[in-house]
Amino acid sequence: GLMNLLDGAYKSMEAAGGWSAEMDAPSAEVVNYITLQSFVLAVVFATCQGAHEYGHYSMSQLNKLKVSTPTLIPSILTGITTTINRIEKPFENRAQLAKFSLAGPLVGMIVSIVIYVFGLQATPLNIGEGINNLPLLPLGIMQRSNLAVGVANLVMGQGFVELYSSTNESFIPLSPVAIAGFFGMVVNALAMAPYGRSDGGRTSTALFGRSGAQGISFFTSIMILFLGLISNDAILFYFLFVTFFQGEQEIPCRDEVAEPDNTTAFLAGISWFLMLLILLPS
Repeated sequence: GLMNLLDGAYKSMEAAGGWSAEMDAPSAEVVNYITLQSFVLAVVFATCQGAHEYGHYSMSQLNKLKVSTPTLIPSILTGITTTINRIEKPFENRAQLAKFSLAGPLVGMIVSIVIYVFGLQATPLNIGEGINNLPLLPLGIMQRSNLAVGVANLVMGQGFVELYSSTNESFIPLSPVAIAGFFGMVVNALAMAPYGRSDGGRTSTALFGRSGAQGISFFTSIMILFLGLISNDAILFYFLFVTFFQGEQEIPCRDEVAEPDNTTAFLAGISWFLMLLILLPS
């Protein structure tokens, strides 16, 4: 993700006349531009992930749950693959497990979507407003998310994404806030996939029991692998990480019989619906 941003930044500055490939080195103006855009992207992306962790933290404090400090798992594709919050003491029941697990990705996805919308609104539509000075997101990456394309067309005008696709453009100019929101959506949606000991896997275990969650996890692993192979390297990278490091189920709750309430199940359904919208290609 960051390498694509930097490449797009160089292309933007070259188009604007600030730097060309024939020059020996980029000017101080170009370096400052890339530094600023990268800083904004990093801070906003950290905000998206911070919202995810706040969701977990708030649930752990509300229910007095004992969990570890989150461990960040880096990625060369999206900056962060996921975060790991180890459960250090068994939860009282499946309801606590469900609420803790889905709070992070649900809050993270909502915040990321809001940030993505704000970033789109901050993206100018013509050259006179500075569109040539924006970093560029590869069009193929954006089209791997049905929700990202749909929201972009809704905010920027119907056919916004298709306009770049029809002219054989490889990149689409977006504000760094929009790009950070986009990657925030993808990372949080991946965390909600019901596979292994991910947040989605824990939620699935809480709602459907261990035997039901195993079947869902197996089906999800096939779908994630398929999507990763045909369209999205980030999904493939996530599949490999969960398979080798988080493939086993979570430790049992003290009460494995009582099921979560209908409200929790409804919120889980909303979270999985958002996950599908974000991860399925347009």
